[in-house]
Amino acid sequence: MQTFYLTNAKNNCSAVSPVMGVMLMLFLTIIFAGVTVSTVYGDGFSSSLNKAPPMAVIEIESLDGGVPNNVQYKENNMVLLHQGGEHLDADSTRIVIAGQGSAYTGFLGHGGQIRYSEILVNYGDISFVDKDSKYVLNNPDLSDGFWSVGETLRLNGDDGIRYNSSVTVKIGAFEETANNYGLKEDSTVSIKIFDKNTDSLIAECDHIVTPVA
Repeated sequence: MQTFYLTNAKNNCSAVSPVMGVMLMLFLTIIFAGVTVSTVYGDGFSSSLNKAPPMAVIEIESLDGGVPNNVQYKENNMVLLHQGGEHLDADSTRIVIAGQGSAYTGFLGHGGQIRYSEILVNYGDISFVDKDSKYVLNNPDLSDGFWSVGETLRLNGDDGIRYNSSVTVKIGAFEETANNYGLKEDSTVSIKIFDKNTDSLIAECDHIVTPVA
């Protein structure tokens, strides 16, 4: 299991310089400007400026996968555990998986080809909307619309196999795929979780794909 997280604050400790007075004046100017904006445009504008992305600690409990012909796409599974921090809104949480893998170009049952290359999997959100029905069955914890502390998120290589899926898959230069995917066994993939409301990174991690037994 592997835990990954990103805090909203960064500690940048630097030495005091002779330009500190200038920096202080700049800081005061920014404060006065903020007060003016808040006064003129109201609390709504001010709150949108101050909005911060949620903070969360996410653990990868397992990542099993492989590519055809040894492994079917539906045998690729990733389990993520929300270990701590704030709950994440399913509608505004996006997940991106990048690495080596396989996807089917074209439409299932209407001709196409299995391809192997660099793969980019984009979960536009983690809600139940526009996902395969098994995604709903695999993720009962998300039924209230939130991914909260102690709850798991299960991702599967077949999550995107439906019309107008919110899961999109790009393989190499090909963007027209069936939106199913396999991750190459023993390869390292990158997993990033974003908050769509603030366009900010919540967490990121690299993880090795365990071959399907």
